[in-house]
Amino acid sequence: MTAPSTAPADRGDLWSRFSAVFPALLLAQFALVACAIVNGVAAAGWNGSQPWAIAGIASLQALLVLLRAVPILLLLSLPLLALRRQRPRLAALAVLWSLFIVAQAGLNQYFQVAHVPLGADLFGYSAAEIRTTLSGGTPLDPRSLLAYLLPLLVLWCGLYVCARRWVDGSRRWTSVLLIAGLLAWLAWLPTGARTLKDDAARDLASNKLAWFCADVWRWSRNDSAAVLAPGKAAAATADEPPLDPQFPFLHPEQTPDTLGPYFSPTSDGRPPNVVVIVVEGLGRSFSGPQASLGSFTPFLDALATRSLYFDNFLSNQGRTFGVLPSLFNSAPFAKEGFTSLGTRMPPGPGLFNLLGQQGYHTAFYNGTDTDFDNERAFMQLQGVQHLVDKRDFGPGYQLNPFSEWGYPDKELVSRVLADSPQLQAPFLLAVQTISMHTAYKFPGQDAWRARFEQRLRDLRIPDAQLAAYRANADIYSTILYTDDQLHRYFDAVAKLPWYANTVFVITGDHRLPEIPMGEHIDRYHVPLIIFSPLLRQARHVRAVSSQLDVAPSLLALLSHTYGLKRPAQTPWLGTGLDLDDSFRNIHQLPLQQTKTSAPDYLAGRWWLHDGQLLELRDGMHLTPADDAAARDWVARHFLRYQQANAIFMQKLALAPGGATPELVAYREPAQKVQPIGAAPVMHGLSTDLSEVAAGSHAVQLTVGFSNGDAQASRAFVPLAVLTAEDGRELQEVSGAALQLPANGHQRVQLALQRPDACSRRCYVSVFPSDPQTGKAIGQGQYHVPVDASTTAGGAP
Repeated sequence: MTAPSTAPADRGDLWSRFSAVFPALLLAQFALVACAIVNGVAAAGWNGSQPWAIAGIASLQALLVLLRAVPILLLLSLPLLALRRQRPRLAALAVLWSLFIVAQAGLNQYFQVAHVPLGADLFGYSAAEIRTTLSGGTPLDPRSLLAYLLPLLVLWCGLYVCARRWVDGSRRWTSVLLIAGLLAWLAWLPTGARTLKDDAARDLASNKLAWFCADVWRWSRNDSAAVLAPGKAAAATADEPPLDPQFPFLHPEQTPDTLGPYFSPTSDGRPPNVVVIVVEGLGRSFSGPQASLGSFTPFLDALATRSLYFDNFLSNQGRTFGVLPSLFNSAPFAKEGFTSLGTRMPPGPGLFNLLGQQGYHTAFYNGTDTDFDNERAFMQLQGVQHLVDKRDFGPGYQLNPFSEWGYPDKELVSRVLADSPQLQAPFLLAVQTISMHTAYKFPGQDAWRARFEQRLRDLRIPDAQLAAYRANADIYSTILYTDDQLHRYFDAVAKLPWYANTVFVITGDHRLPEIPMGEHIDRYHVPLIIFSPLLRQARHVRAVSSQLDVAPSLLALLSHTYGLKRPAQTPWLGTGLDLDDSFRNIHQLPLQQTKTSAPDYLAGRWWLHDGQLLELRDGMHLTPADDAAARDWVARHFLRYQQANAIFMQKLALAPGGATPELVAYREPAQKVQPIGAAPVMHGLSTDLSEVAAGSHAVQLTVGFSNGDAQASRAFVPLAVLTAEDGRELQEVSGAALQLPANGHQRVQLALQRPDACSRRCYVSVFPSDPQTGKAIGQGQYHVPVDASTTAGGAP
C-alpha cells in the first residue's frame, strides 16, 4: 500500500481523519457479511428466497455491530491518526482495523466448521482440545480463503483511496458516527425470529462477534453457586421436601421396573450382560422411522423393529461433555459439566460401580484420547476395570489420517471384537464412537459416497432438495459408514456364546450440528434402542424420556427381574424410562447445550429456554406459549434444580456412601408415577387410525383427526407414509388441508398403492403434517404393521 509523500491529510485534525477513512471499514464489513452468507448458504445448500432474507438480517446486524464498535475503534485509532508521516499512519491503521475484520472472519469460519456460533464454550476447553475438535475440519477451499482475503483487500484498497482525500472528512461526521455508535448499544439486534424459518437460518444470519461477546458476558456474570438463598428455593416448591443441605439431590430410590415385563429369564440363571453403545452425533432427524431428513441408518432402522424403540428420546447435553455422567450416573451438570470438576469429581452410585460391586466385569472402549472432557478420570472414578482408548489400541490398527481424533469406527469395532471372545459374563461393556464428528473423513470414503447417492435414490429425495443433501455428502456418507460398522459388530457378536443373554443399549450423545437444524430441540432429539435376544416383544415407545432415565431403569430391571440389588438412596436426577404408548412427558429434567451455556429445563409439557416458555408437542416440536401460570410453575421447579446444583457445587458430595452406598433388594414403588403438572398429557392435534384394509394392490386407511385444544387448530395436511421392513420409505400420500375447530373431529380416507417391496410386510404411519415443511405437528400413529391379512390397525 502506498500513498503520496505529501498529502492534504495534515490539514485536518484527528477527528476529521477518522471520518475520512471510515468508509473503507464500512465497505470491508459488508464484504465480510457477503462472504459469510455466500459461504454459509453454499455449504448448507439453501435455495429459494430465504438466502435474501438471511442476507438482509445479517447486513443489519453487521451495521449495528460496526456502529457499536465505533467508540472503541475511535479511541484506539486516534493515537495512530496522530502519527505525522502518512505511510506509518496508514499502515498502523490498516493493522488495527484488519484485526477487527480478521476476528470476525475467524468466528465466521468457526461457524462454517461447527455450524453453531462460538461463544463462551471457547473457555470450557483446553487449547489441545480445541485443536483436536477442529482438526481436519477447517475449510481451505477457495471460497473459504476468499472469506478472509476479500474483506481485507477491500479494507486496504479503501484506505488507500480514502487517504488521498483526508480533507473530505469532518469533525461533524465523526461526531455523528460516535453518537450513532453510542445509540446502537440501545438498539436490539434483529434476529429474524419472524422472518427466518428455522434456527439454522437464524444462526447463519447472526453476527458471530455479537454472539460471542454476548455469550461471554453472560457466562462471566453467571455464578451458579449463588443462584438463590437456600430458604427461598425450598419455599418456592412447597409441594416437595426441603433440600438436604449436605446431599441436595439425595432421595429414596423408587424407580419402577418398566422394562421387566418385556424381558425373559437368561438361559444360565445369571443376570444378563449389558452393552451400551454411545454413537457420536446420532440424531433422530436422520435416523429411524419418519426421520425428517430421511433415515441414513438402515441397520439401526432394521434393529429398531426388533427392539424397544424410543421415538421421542432426549440427550441431556448438546455436546459430548455430559453424556457419560448423564447416561451412566444420572448426574447433575455442576457448572460446566460434571467431568469439568476434574479431580474434584465426587464419587457417586452409577452403573459401572454398582454392577462392579455385584460381580460384573466392566470395560470401556473409545478410539480417541479419553483425557478429552476428562472422560478417563470419570471412568476411573467409576472403577472401570478395563479401559481402552487411543493410547491402548496396540499394533495392527490404522489411525485416521484425516483428523487428530484417533481411530475411525471401523478400527474401533475391530478392537472391541478382538477382545469380545474373552469377555467374562456377566459384564458391562460401553463403547463410544467418534467418526460422526468433524472432519467427517475416513479411509475408503469414496465407496461410502457412492452408497450415499444410492441412499438418496432409495429415500426418493426430491430433485429440488438434492443440492442441500450433496452439500453435506461427507457427513451423510460418514453416518452410513458408522451404521455399517455397527452392523458388522452385531453380526460378529451374534455368533458368541454370551450374545443370547445380553441387553444392548444404543443412543446418540447429541445430534450433530453440521447438518442444519430446524428447531432448538433437534440438538437433543436422539434415538434410544434397547435390543436383546431376551426381549419378549418389540415396542415403539412414544412417551418422552431422557438419558438421565437410563441408569435408573437398567438398575430397576436388573434388581427386580434378575435379582441384583440397588441403592436404597440415590442422587439420580432421572426417574426411569416411560414406556407409554401416548405422547407425554412425566419427567422433570435439565438440558445444557454447551459447557458454558445456560441450562434449559423441561417439566411435563413445558420447556423453559432463556426465560421463554415453550410447549412440547407431538413430533418433538416446540411452540411459544403464553401461559403465566405454567411459566411460574416450571420456573419454580427449575429454581429448585438450580439451588440443588448450587449446594452441590459448594459441598461436592452426592451421597453418604459415595460410590458404595447401601444396597437393598428391589421393592415396588408405593404408587405408580403419574404425569406431573396441571396438564398431564399433551393436547393439540391427535390421530386415530381406526381402520387399515390391505389388499394385494392397495392399502385403504380410515383416519380420524381430533383437536383437543380450546381453540381452532392450525392448518394441517393428513399424511400417510408407507415404509418397508428395513425402514426405506416406499410411498406417501396426503389428503386435503384441514383446520379443525376447538374440540373438533374429522375422518379422512387415504389410499396407498402397495408396491412389490410390501410382498411380505410393510408399515404405515399417519400424522397431521405442516403444509409447508411436511413435519409432524401433532400426535400421529407410527409403524403400524400392514400385511395381506390386515383388516384393522393400531399402533403396536
